[in-house]
Amino acid sequence: MYCTCSLNNDNLIDPLLTTLPNGMSNDSTPMPHPSEYDEAARLNALQKYLIENNEGQEKFKDLTYIAASVCNTEHAFITLLNKDNLVFLSSFKPPLAEITRDLSFCEITIQSDTVHEVQDARVHERFSNNPYVIGEPYLRYYCGAPLIDENGYKLGALCVLDTNPRTLTENQKKSLVLLAKQVMNDFRINSREKELEQKHAELEEIIRQRTASLIDTNHWLSRIIDLVPHPIFLKDHNGKYLLANIAQGELFGKKPEELLGKTDIDFVYNSDEYVVIKQSDDKVVSTRKTVVLPEQIVTLGDIKYYLYTSKVPLISPVDGELRILGVSINLTEVRALQLEYDQSMEAYQKLVEISPDAIYIQSMEGEILFANPSGIKLLGATDLNELVGLSVMNFIHPDYLNVVENRIGDAENLSGNISEQKAVTLKGEILDIEVVSVAFSYNGKAAEQVIVRNVTDKIKARHALYQSREEFRTLTDNSTDIITRITTDLHFIYINKAITKLTGKPLDFYSGKSPKEAGFDEDLCKGIEYMVQKTVATHKLSSLYFENPKLKGAFRYAHAICVPEFDEHNAVTSVLCTVQDVTELKENEQMLIQTSKDLDRFVYSASHELRAPLKSILGLTHLVLHDVQTDNYQDIPEYISRIERSVHRLDETVKDIIEYSRNNRLEVKRELISFEKIVTDVKENLSSLANYSRIAFSIKIDTGLPFYSDSRRIKIIMNNIVSNSIKYADLTKSNPQVELIIQTVETGCSIVIRDNGIGIDAAYIDHIYDMFYRATSSNEGDGLGLYIVKETLTKLEGAIYTASILKEGTEFKIQLPNL
Repeated sequence: MYCTCSLNNDNLIDPLLTTLPNGMSNDSTPMPHPSEYDEAARLNALQKYLIENNEGQEKFKDLTYIAASVCNTEHAFITLLNKDNLVFLSSFKPPLAEITRDLSFCEITIQSDTVHEVQDARVHERFSNNPYVIGEPYLRYYCGAPLIDENGYKLGALCVLDTNPRTLTENQKKSLVLLAKQVMNDFRINSREKELEQKHAELEEIIRQRTASLIDTNHWLSRIIDLVPHPIFLKDHNGKYLLANIAQGELFGKKPEELLGKTDIDFVYNSDEYVVIKQSDDKVVSTRKTVVLPEQIVTLGDIKYYLYTSKVPLISPVDGELRILGVSINLTEVRALQLEYDQSMEAYQKLVEISPDAIYIQSMEGEILFANPSGIKLLGATDLNELVGLSVMNFIHPDYLNVVENRIGDAENLSGNISEQKAVTLKGEILDIEVVSVAFSYNGKAAEQVIVRNVTDKIKARHALYQSREEFRTLTDNSTDIITRITTDLHFIYINKAITKLTGKPLDFYSGKSPKEAGFDEDLCKGIEYMVQKTVATHKLSSLYFENPKLKGAFRYAHAICVPEFDEHNAVTSVLCTVQDVTELKENEQMLIQTSKDLDRFVYSASHELRAPLKSILGLTHLVLHDVQTDNYQDIPEYISRIERSVHRLDETVKDIIEYSRNNRLEVKRELISFEKIVTDVKENLSSLANYSRIAFSIKIDTGLPFYSDSRRIKIIMNNIVSNSIKYADLTKSNPQVELIIQTVETGCSIVIRDNGIGIDAAYIDHIYDMFYRATSSNEGDGLGLYIVKETLTKLEGAIYTASILKEGTEFKIQLPNL
């Protein structure tokens, strides 16, 4: 209903119900311009009170009935003034025809806070031509109270109308104001009910979505943890299993669901091991902190497992109860490798203990740190404590002090050269010794390992030989050392039989010839000339270390000692030379040094590679815990994905370490090779790699001639190289591909593996076969693959050649001999 009002004959209610401004006439109150009040804000406030679909109109109809009854009028309306028209919210008797806002009585009512009354619309200047006045229902009287919200906005009016001129009493007007306030109270109640209903619907939708999300997350979380190859479990505060992945079930030889509701005592029968598990669970519950068991032992049947277990407290968001989340890493194989290393070190220590040669470890400043039993005995001591802390210079003969002082701390540059010198024992005894120094690491610090051989008896025997030529010949002819007498002008007078075993030439071939005439190597000739000249010049014994790279067997490494022979005038007439084969000693020494270096480097690198993903898993576990405790599940799938990648990286590193260990320990197995089967196995093994399905393989195998080698090691070589071609494929290219070309010949075979991947920077090509070396960070490899390829090829006596162009591709060419 549209209701209009005039200020002509307006009556004001008492001040309690607000008054008109002073000086304003009932007949001449002007219409305020829209700029005089915030119409936009009023219309905005109006929207929440508009009732749709006649909702709640029954209660408002009762109010209009009361208003009409109290005021004794024919009509009563509740109206709201929209932007352009009048909206009838409720009415006593049917509403009137629609009318625009500017013609309505209520337009005047909302201009002030008072009740406005038009006693006779026929004589009112504004409303005398109003459609409701000059036409049906021929209204004459209007009285309206503004509907004012809590912010002071006037939204419409509660009005009464009649077809006869009249006026209301003050009590009736007050009643109309109170009814208007009741309308606004009902408006607010109705609005609040709608808001609550909307909030309730929104909350129900949120609960529905979160429930669906939680169900979906739990589903995928369960699937993901089942993919993790390491045990994961969830227990309640009493230690009962609430969740277990496949790996945890396999550890106990059960299906995961068979663990639920049970405790560890149902599966772990070793009481001591169970106590450790129970105590760690109780500690998590009591302290509510993460508990780590670095080496948890679980014996199941005949197998003893070594686990790295981390247990984290969780508070259930559902019931507030504490849970125990656990993750275990199976370190059984790693421990086996450590045990193997420890056994190797124990063997080395035993070798040192039983060695007949004196072995010392000294600091870079020459302080004795260790001596084996032979070394203690050599220096005249009875206990190691008598030597530790003393300087080696205390035991050096005065004639050799300068030489030894210059050698201390320089073992790295001496390359294991054997030197001859004299030593003085604690008892004052003078000894002739041979010394070899090598760089060494002792208790994590740089040091030198010194191997000393007492050659006093050898020197004495050599001098004794000068007294009896017959005894000398008898001794030398049966000696494994090469012994010769040579003139000062470098011609052989005598040479023993040992030379024939080395060269195959008869003894008389050398008689009267110089070393050059006898066909000796040029460097060897120079060495002999130098020793003879030095011996003649000094009239003293001289020695020299020889290395002959052309020899692969005996005397590749040799130690020559030259002793001058004098006539009756004390002039040197000839030089007696003894050439001792130290090849075995040298090679054993080199192997010992290299083994020590390899063990140190391998253990350091391997421990770093194993700890990095473990730390990552532990850190991500803490993040999961934090997010669960704060009801933030958004990032948990990403954390689980990263845990999975870290676990795969750890698993890959352990597998590579095992392959490396097997390659070193197992002998080469000669067998007929089927390259077709090897290639098929390699492709099947690598088919789970991320890029595999996008790679085109080209395989050409020409095995017309039989080829014998070790199939397991060839598979290791191809598996590592082809996996790199897949991992480092250039997926921006339209045709990522890997090409294999295999050809056998009578002497061996050639394997070419070529790809068009990302290639290798030329700056890194010389290092790609180094242990734990990565030429790129674009893939999370462990850097062992190509190192294992190199070590495996060494076992097979093969060779590999690499060519690569960055962003174009890489080619590996492998040559293997027919075993």
